[in-house]
Amino acid sequence: FLFIGACRDDEIDENHPLTKELNKIRRKNIDITNINVTSISRIDVNELISDVINLPAHLTASFSRIVYQKTSGNALLVTQFLQSLWDEGLLFFSLESNTWQWDSKEIDAKEIPDDVGLMMSKKILQLPAECQFGMKLLACLGSKCDKSTLRLLMMDQKYLQKERCVKKRKQDADEIINESSMFDPAIDEGLLKEERSCYMFAHDQIQYGAYSLMLENERARLHHQIGHSILGKMSDDHVSDLLFTAVDQLNRGEIFMEEAHGRMKLAKLNLKAGEKAMLLATFLSSASYLEQGISLLCDDHWEKYYDLSLHLYSLYAEVEYCNGRFHNISLTVKSIFAHAKVY
Repeated sequence: FLFIGACRDDEIDENHPLTKELNKIRRKNIDITNINVTSISRIDVNELISDVINLPAHLTASFSRIVYQKTSGNALLVTQFLQSLWDEGLLFFSLESNTWQWDSKEIDAKEIPDDVGLMMSKKILQLPAECQFGMKLLACLGSKCDKSTLRLLMMDQKYLQKERCVKKRKQDADEIINESSMFDPAIDEGLLKEERSCYMFAHDQIQYGAYSLMLENERARLHHQIGHSILGKMSDDHVSDLLFTAVDQLNRGEIFMEEAHGRMKLAKLNLKAGEKAMLLATFLSSASYLEQGISLLCDDHWEKYYDLSLHLYSLYAEVEYCNGRFHNISLTVKSIFAHAKVY
């Protein structure tokens, strides 16, 4: 069995669950090979450009040197920078000389953001408004979204109406989802990929770029709306498929759950998601849902919502036992013993 995974070094530390899991695997004498994925070299950049524009490497050396200096060999940045040069006419095919040419002076003077995500954001802002909104919607859902979930969201016309200059009559779901043409500009630009059953971002930095176009309040509102939209259209037959998605979205839009009743309803949904995650043996996810559910409870929850509180705390203790986090178990059990009713 060969497993290949990827992570960013700056996103994990010694206390990260992945680091702890890898240490456990190593202690069992299972081979783990670390591969450092670095930026590509200037020679690699030159070979890439040489292949793309079909010119000998010695002719593209001066051009690739500028590209390398601008991008520091970041592969995504290299490809996007080349695309921007083409879009702006700084890299072009000359019919007179029947070869590719470029404006070295203008390219050298061109400034690009150090942050790849910022560059992606600027590129997304050049797309039609409707496509921009679609990408924001996808970014809220993750790196990819299956078309059936997207269809559920597109059935709710309010998402599209916010970005349209002219309000249209309500259309049926098929008509709306066939606005898959809405995503065509992003696909043409290489920002999105369309697979048989889903749309996905071509790179996680593109997702980050789309997500960063929204202010924090706007993100939370959209997460809240997405969660409610999915929850409202979720039939019993599809609970197992969509429950996690709906709860994840509602949790990220928690600030719009101001009323106690709404917060208790979300706490119950987190309990349901925690139970389902536990049945699937994804104990870390289960603990996360249950912890979120507990955090949503009001101050006097043991008096007002005894059954819900007992279920959340009890299951959380069980799950944390499976996770080996015994300190959390001790605190949780103390709270249960302090408030449990004896019959």
